[in-house]
Amino acid sequence: MCNVTQPTLSGRIRQLEIELGVSIVERGKKFHGLTPEGERILVWAKKVIADCNSLRNEVAGKSAEVFGKVNIGVIPSADVATASLILDLKKSHPHAHATIHLMSHNEIHKALEDYQIDAGITYTQFSDAKKHKSFSLYEEGYRLFMPARHRLEGAEAVEWEAAVNAGPMVGLSPNLQNRMMVDSTLRFLGVELDPEIEGDTIPSLGGFIRAGYCAILPEFSALSLGDGVVSVPLIKPIVSHSVGMVMTKRELEPAIITALAECAEQYTKPLFQEN
Repeated sequence: MCNVTQPTLSGRIRQLEIELGVSIVERGKKFHGLTPEGERILVWAKKVIADCNSLRNEVAGKSAEVFGKVNIGVIPSADVATASLILDLKKSHPHAHATIHLMSHNEIHKALEDYQIDAGITYTQFSDAKKHKSFSLYEEGYRLFMPARHRLEGAEAVEWEAAVNAGPMVGLSPNLQNRMMVDSTLRFLGVELDPEIEGDTIPSLGGFIRAGYCAILPEFSALSLGDGVVSVPLIKPIVSHSVGMVMTKRELEPAIITALAECAEQYTKPLFQEN
């Protein structure tokens, strides 16, 4: 909501177009969207608003304290990192606030570009060093998850190729980066994953695994799946990907963003508890 009338809004947009010398909106009887120049202006406008909000938060606090709120986009498999990171931030800066947004890897990078979030916890191997600064948090390993008392429970390890035949499979949605990397590993082995059921979040798969399905997921999925689910490591190959915090580079960085970055630099990977 702009809190102005339609004629006022149209007049202000037209005035901005005159000042900038470009068209911002596609005109017709109805709104048809923004022009390419309008899309670029929108990105800059979001950046200006984000910087203004950061300035307000900065001057509202005392010099020795950090105030404000951070918006963090998180891939489904990184919940454990998010909780530990924010708790560390709160220990050092009690007045800091955070909002967590569950997003896909691609959604995180789009939201960073549009200044909708301040940081993303995702796979750092795909970040752009020219645009982003990143902090590695931990290496994400993979395991085969299955219901308790499955025939493979207690195995020292299972090969990826054999894991696909461990039973009926469930998996994360194909558009999620984690699933893409699982599929890539299996294709390299000449095997294809064909889950009967797919979901956008790891907890949504827990009920199906307890009911008899299996899944290839990141090791920390155990923290989201609950009781009745066991797992074994996957080998041949041993696969891992770096999960970290990614931020857009800024000339002037709000104090709360600097504080979050400091927490990321000191982050320690939680110990994985074997089933």
